[in-house]
Amino acid sequence: MPRLATAAALSAILALSACAPIELSPTPTPTPDVPAQPSFAPSPVTVDPAEAATASTGTASLSADFAAEGTVFDPESLLKASQGGYEPMSNLNWFAAQASQLSSMGINEIRLDHIFNDNFYNIISIGADGVPVYDFSRLDQVVSPLMAAGIDPFFVLAYRSNATPAPLYSGSSLTIWAGAVEALVAHYRDLGHPGLSYEVWNEVDVSWPGPFTTYATFYTASAEAVKRADPTAKVGGAAASDLGSGTWSTKFIDFLGANPGVPADFFSVHSYRRGNWEPITTSRALLAKAGRPGLPVLVTEWNLDSSMDSGAGTGSDTNSSVNGSSYIAKRMALAAKSGGDKFFYFSPVEGFDHTKAYNGDLGLVTVDGHRKSLGNVFQMFSELENTLVAPTISGNGTAQGNNTGIGMDTDNLSGIVTKSAENQTATVLLWNNTPNNTTMSVSLANLPYAASESNFRVVEKTISSTKGNGFADTSTVVAPSYPSASENAPVTSDTVLASSADFAKDVLVPANGVVTLTLAPSEAEAGEQARSAEPAAINLAAAASGATVTASTSIEEPDNGWAVTRLTDGERHAIERTVPARGWSSASHTVATEPESVNVDLGATKSVDTVVLWPRDSQEFDGTGFPTDFTIEGSVDGEEWTTAVTETGYNGGLPVSGAQTFSFPAAEYRYLRMTATLLSPESTVVPPTFGFQLAEFEAYRLGIPNGGFEEGTLDGWSSTGVANVLAGDIRSGAKAVQLAKPGSAVSTTVEGLLPDTTYTFGTHARLGKGAGIATISASEFGGDRVASSFTSTNWASNWVTFTTGPDATSAVLEFTLESGSKVTADDFILTQAAAAAAE
Repeated sequence: MPRLATAAALSAILALSACAPIELSPTPTPTPDVPAQPSFAPSPVTVDPAEAATASTGTASLSADFAAEGTVFDPESLLKASQGGYEPMSNLNWFAAQASQLSSMGINEIRLDHIFNDNFYNIISIGADGVPVYDFSRLDQVVSPLMAAGIDPFFVLAYRSNATPAPLYSGSSLTIWAGAVEALVAHYRDLGHPGLSYEVWNEVDVSWPGPFTTYATFYTASAEAVKRADPTAKVGGAAASDLGSGTWSTKFIDFLGANPGVPADFFSVHSYRRGNWEPITTSRALLAKAGRPGLPVLVTEWNLDSSMDSGAGTGSDTNSSVNGSSYIAKRMALAAKSGGDKFFYFSPVEGFDHTKAYNGDLGLVTVDGHRKSLGNVFQMFSELENTLVAPTISGNGTAQGNNTGIGMDTDNLSGIVTKSAENQTATVLLWNNTPNNTTMSVSLANLPYAASESNFRVVEKTISSTKGNGFADTSTVVAPSYPSASENAPVTSDTVLASSADFAKDVLVPANGVVTLTLAPSEAEAGEQARSAEPAAINLAAAASGATVTASTSIEEPDNGWAVTRLTDGERHAIERTVPARGWSSASHTVATEPESVNVDLGATKSVDTVVLWPRDSQEFDGTGFPTDFTIEGSVDGEEWTTAVTETGYNGGLPVSGAQTFSFPAAEYRYLRMTATLLSPESTVVPPTFGFQLAEFEAYRLGIPNGGFEEGTLDGWSSTGVANVLAGDIRSGAKAVQLAKPGSAVSTTVEGLLPDTTYTFGTHARLGKGAGIATISASEFGGDRVASSFTSTNWASNWVTFTTGPDATSAVLEFTLESGSKVTADDFILTQAAAAAAE
């Protein structure tokens, strides 16, 4: 989303700048007599690998005048995505688990297809009395987490339910359909979400089971049903796969023109295999001719290519693939100038082949929850300001197109400049959609910093083959680190410059790369600012981390989705349909008291303080097979065991919901064993059979007791002001902490640290609506307090790095709401500098 900081808050924001520790008042050095903790997880090392050499290198230039009036720029119109009917969508937990990840990229609206497809949500059924019955609980399971993360649903009214027999467009079926549409809209209206968008069918030219006249009848009935339930709701169509003379799109526009009383709040179309946005201009002309001028034009699916299975390294897999980050940056920039109203990228989370880490699919996020390089492009666009300043650009490949006929050498090397006069900030976004590195000479004139006598900070971020590109870390297995080392676009330069009205820099824009430069006033002294890498949660029990797994008994049916090795393969969700990937199951028993166990060998002795268990969570068996009584133990040698967790009557023996997290005092273990002594039913079948089932077994060293608040309490934390543990608005798991009054804070004292050792303390947070600031800080570690700020209403990560004093063995770690209505935080983590961790 655009920056929400006010000018009054700007100096505070910059004084607490992200990822860069700052020196504040000295604090005393504590010297408690506490034994040193086991080593923490290693902090990633801040490394800027050189960009790979290319066959040739180019030069170009971009200049802009901050004083220019500029034009209105709406990045939010670009930050939308369309989710299709991938098989994993049948698991109602799979897509919802990525809500916070999508929020962190700035996604603000997601188009959901297959709403009335019984294979997904099974909304409509016919009661014994012949009256339709509507059940929205399954759809809510997907939609509610999106809304909690600040993402609006955009519903596609498709496809035919078994309760509406063919033909759908006439007779009782159409009556049942219209009633279901009205009930759907009323349902979300009554939940406090009026004014949502509803699109009638998807790609009618491909999937509609009849001639256009029948679709016109169907559209009218659907649109009128939407408006009966909620007059503020928006409805439109026809979402054809393309636009052209004689196609369904033009027929639909002609129909709207001939029937002005039929509700239509937008016209929609898809765009594939095009390098331009010509359909926008053509649609507007056709709508005006038909008597519907000014009707918003929405591109509800777009990409260059619709292929989703061309193999690893294709699709959107990497920065240089055909639908990769440099191409997407170019298309998004051109979309902003095209006159379209909304653009929905296909697809936010991929899942065409859920058995592969990468397969040439089109997602911003992989099937297993890792961000792709173009996800970083979306985040970069979300950070742009709301005024577009026209730049002057020159160099090979920089020729400016007219946004309708984009040539091969047009706009492939270019950029845009945005600004906020109020906040005195500017951002330059550069892309290089060519295979050669290019040096772009960037110059900005008439900046406000000389007049305000303020220093200014320049932060550079880069996407390339080795930066902001998770494909570089692993392409064949699920990366065990969240995020993986190259996944998120790093800060590659952070400098405070002395007050000036001008700025100039030669910027390397790597082959198929994207770079942003952000300028903002700063109270810091001129000079290079310290940088540190984002801390990561590393799954020690993953096969990719060197772990192996055995079990007391195991159903080994790989073709049916069962295998003990699935416990450590990184696939957290159970898929039960065409290509099953269920997880692990013990043998089935007729009694619940048969003991079963899982044994994980981490491959070496490692520090562990958390085990996360992902249940079998398909729609048909959501949370079944999770044991009622069990222990989790650790061992160094596999002979002598220490009990870390004991649970009796867990969840009342009922199916669990989502990942189950168990924290315990950190200890050194090579082996982890979970033993179930009282099993639960494997399904709802009567009489029941009993077994022990999991989709995934994970182990971590997170460093902060109750850092995800999964215990449902503030145990381990001190609080001031209004601080509560809540469900709903979460990043992961089932709980998060929310501060609801300025000055509110939570803090924890971590003891057993090593003297003269560097640590990184991080979290994820999102502010409530409106401007605000929250800070993460570390103090009382034998040095000066360090702090960093959050200012976004999207989920975002932030962290501080500190070094303990020569006699210090503890630190106070704090999260504070400085201003604004509220802030939610989740997944706190503390890591240790790799060099120290290896000692």
